[in-house]
Amino acid sequence: MNARVLVVDDEQVFRMLAEEALSSEGFEVKTAGTLARARAEMEKAAPDVVILDRRLPDGDGIDFMKALRAEGPSAPLVIVVTAYGDVENAVNALRAGAWDYLAKPVQLTDLVVKLRKVLEARGLRDRLEIARKSGGGPPLVGPKSPGMRAAIDKLKSLTQSPHTPAFIIGPSGVGKQCAAEMLHSMSYRESDENAPFVEVNCAALPEHLVESELFGHERGAFTDARTTRRGLIEIADGGTLFLDEVTELPQPAQAKILKFLDTMRFRRVGGEREISVGLRVIAATNQEVSGLLRAGRFREDLYHRLAVFLVHLPALSTRREDIPDLAETFARHFASRIKKRVSGLTDGAKRLLASYNYPGNVRELRNIIERAVILAQGTEVSEREIVLPDDANREPRAAGFFTVPMPAEGPPPTLEVVERHYVSRVLDHLEGRRMAAAQVLGISYPTFLKRLRELGLD
Repeated sequence: MNARVLVVDDEQVFRMLAEEALSSEGFEVKTAGTLARARAEMEKAAPDVVILDRRLPDGDGIDFMKALRAEGPSAPLVIVVTAYGDVENAVNALRAGAWDYLAKPVQLTDLVVKLRKVLEARGLRDRLEIARKSGGGPPLVGPKSPGMRAAIDKLKSLTQSPHTPAFIIGPSGVGKQCAAEMLHSMSYRESDENAPFVEVNCAALPEHLVESELFGHERGAFTDARTTRRGLIEIADGGTLFLDEVTELPQPAQAKILKFLDTMRFRRVGGEREISVGLRVIAATNQEVSGLLRAGRFREDLYHRLAVFLVHLPALSTRREDIPDLAETFARHFASRIKKRVSGLTDGAKRLLASYNYPGNVRELRNIIERAVILAQGTEVSEREIVLPDDANREPRAAGFFTVPMPAEGPPPTLEVVERHYVSRVLDHLEGRRMAAAQVLGISYPTFLKRLRELGLD
């Protein structure tokens, strides 16, 4: 992203030299000779950094900076530049909220270095805030089931192209966010381990604030826009934007996201200048997308733009071989969190867990284990501490060959959804052997491969 810089100085020569030097470094530069002119420039579009003279014809730069700082965390960063480069002025500027201080005559190379440092510091501040909000979770578990191994292999192949979008589909609680975080981590592990991962729960965004949250807004863009605010897309620059429950976005926001994906450029709400970023968008949903497309609730062009890589995460009930390792990992995680000496689960507890169908998927298993660790009396979680819903405490159910998630609301699953789950289950059952799967399904191998592609299982 090209950062926008406003140079406020009453010396025309300095303004011209600074504009030329900073523009050649890729910054978008505006200049002002007075505070009144600076305010007018900021009304048009807020800069990322203000290079501010201490003494100006119509006021004190420090007072101007204090007014900017009153806008809160969204205020632009300020580097104070002045001919009065004594210690007292420097201390006053920093106490008033300046990020850095330069005394005239300014070496333009020093100015460029200072600019890059404060922008880097702002990026680190954003990432620290994101990390505080996200918190820590259990470590990742290597799956044993063919379906999950295939999904992870697909995610690994995506790391070669860090800006390629991905669309993760799976029932609620299956681990879509975990998969998105894994893809982000693998993509930036070597190039930039501090790259931001910004999660957006699209279903939780108030409809009238969706565009402002995603794209940011300029001061005065609407009634409550008292300050300029950067959007989540801008904060995710250089990393990953995870749009969870993307199908819940209202139609106008879908159109803006589509346009953004085509160019990687956007305008803040009420803004005039275009901002360019470089990031990967990962979308996710637990809805049946084909039905939403037919109903016109989700734009087909946006779906195809997001689904460059389509990743299906199977329900936990179709990959029971993963349950013991997940349960052991959750048990150690929660034991560590509450400082309890629990090292794992008894064989009886594992058999009981394996008998349950987990309509809530991995999230439900995690909750069951957290409760069990709290109740545990010994060093292992036993079947006594495993509390399952009443219907699950009966004899193990007649083993259904496959299950199809049923949403709490909305129409029943389509035939295509049922077919996708059935074919996926057949592949899991045959440990990924496609030739054998085609024989079981009673169709030719080429027809089977064609159907895999059509169902998004290839």
